[in-house]
Amino acid sequence: MNKSTLLGMFAACALFASCDDGVTEVCDEGNKAVITIFNTSLCTPDVSVGGDDVATDMGILSTETVEVDAGDVDIEFSLALISLCTALDTTVTVACGDTVYVEFDGV
Repeated sequence: MNKSTLLGMFAACALFASCDDGVTEVCDEGNKAVITIFNTSLCTPDVSVGGDDVATDMGILSTETVEVDAGDVDIEFSLALISLCTALDTTVTVACGDTVYVEFDGV
C-alpha cells in the first residue's frame, strides 16, 4: 500500500468520524425531548447539555430543564478544583417527545 492510498483512507475515516454530532432527528417545536436535571448534592456544579452551558454554580436542590432534539446528548457536571463531590459525564439517548430525568448526587 503506497503513502497516498494510506493518507486517503485516513482522511476518509476522519471525515466520517467528525460528522457525527449525536443528533439523529430534528424535533418539531413543541415535540422536543425534555431533559430535567436535579441537583441533590451539597455541591454547586456547572452543567452543560450537548456542549451548551445550562447552569453555572447550580444550586443545591435546584432544577434545570432543557429541550433538545432526538439522539445522543452529552451531559457534563463540572466542579471546582477542590470539591467534596465527584464530577459526572453521562450520555442519554432521547427521542422526540421523551422526558428524561437526570439526578446529580455528587457521589
